[in-house]
Amino acid sequence: MSVSASRKVLWSFTGALIAAALIYVGLWAALAFGARDITDAWIEKQRRDGWVVAISNPRLDGFPRWPLVILDDVSVTAPLEEGAWSWAAERVTLVPAAFDLTQLTVQTPGRHTFSAPWATNGPLIADAARADFEINLDSSGRLQRGHVILEDAEVLDGRRLPLVRTSLLDLELSLTASPRSTDDIFASFSGHGKNLRPALNLRPFDPVIRTLQLEADLIGEIRPGRLQDAMDAWRQGGGTLEVRRVLLEWPPLTIDAGGTIMLDETLQPVAAFSTRITGFNKGLRALEANRRIKPGQAASAQVILGLLAKTPQGSDTPEVQVPLSLQDQLLTVGPFEVTDIPMVRWE
Repeated sequence: MSVSASRKVLWSFTGALIAAALIYVGLWAALAFGARDITDAWIEKQRRDGWVVAISNPRLDGFPRWPLVILDDVSVTAPLEEGAWSWAAERVTLVPAAFDLTQLTVQTPGRHTFSAPWATNGPLIADAARADFEINLDSSGRLQRGHVILEDAEVLDGRRLPLVRTSLLDLELSLTASPRSTDDIFASFSGHGKNLRPALNLRPFDPVIRTLQLEADLIGEIRPGRLQDAMDAWRQGGGTLEVRRVLLEWPPLTIDAGGTIMLDETLQPVAAFSTRITGFNKGLRALEANRRIKPGQAASAQVILGLLAKTPQGSDTPEVQVPLSLQDQLLTVGPFEVTDIPMVRWE
C-alpha cells in the first residue's frame, strides 16, 4: 500500500472516530438534558399544586459514562390537604433508563428525615447504605410501577430509638391505572427481606426475622391526605389487604400463611389467616418459660397440636395447619391466646 493510500485510510479512520464521538456526545447530552428537563418540569408542577420543593446545586454528571442528574439537599413538603408531611435527603441521583425517560432509577443512599403531624416525638430518621427506587411512569407522569431495594437500612423514631433494621429489603409495587370500584385491586406488592429486626418486644421469639417473603394485593384506593383520615376513609370504603402469601422464618418458628387484614373502627388491624407452622413445640415451651402463657398450657397445647400435625413428604419436621387471628390487639393461634400486640398510632 502506498503512502498516499495509507494516509487516506488513517484520515478515514480518524474521521469515523470523530463522527462516532460527536454522535455519542450528542446522544449523551440529549439523554442527560432530557432527564433534567423532566426533573425540572416535575418540580414546577408540584410547586404549582402547592408543594414546597427545595433543591441546592442541581447538576449533570457521569460523562463519559452514563448520564446522571444529581440533586443535593433535597426537601419536599406536602400541602395541608395532602397531609402536611415533609421529607428531606442529603442527595438524590436520577439515572435515566436508555432513551425511555418514563423509566428512572432514583438512588438515595445516606440519611433521610421524615416529619408529619402525627410524628409527635419528632422526625423519623432513616439511614441506608443502598437505597434504589426504580420507577415507571405513564405519559402523564403517574407512577405505574416501582421497585425498591434497600441494603443495611435502619429507621429511628424521634427519640432516636430504632424502629426497624434490615440487611436487605427488595419490594416490587404495581398500581392499577384507575380502579373502577372499591372491590378492585389498587396496588400489588411482592418482595422479600432478610434479617429484619423490628422494635416489637415479642419474646421469646428471636429478635431477628431471618427471612420475610410477601405477595399481597391492596383492595380499595388509599387517597392522599392526613394519614388517619386516609386510613379511616379506606376502612369505610371496605378496604382490605389480601395477603396471597407471607413466609416468616422467625426462630423458633417458620410460618407460611395467607389471609386478610383490615382495620376496625378504632383503626387497629384485624386479621384472619390460615397458616402452616413448624417449630411450634419449641415456640410453646419458650412462651411458657417466658410466662407469656399459663404454666401447663404449653403441654396441653403440644398434645392438641401434635394430634393435628403432619410431617410433609421429604421432611422430618412436623407442621400444623391452624387459623391465626388478630382482634382487639390480641394474637390468637388456633384456640390459644398467644400475645398482646401494641396499638398502632396513626397520629
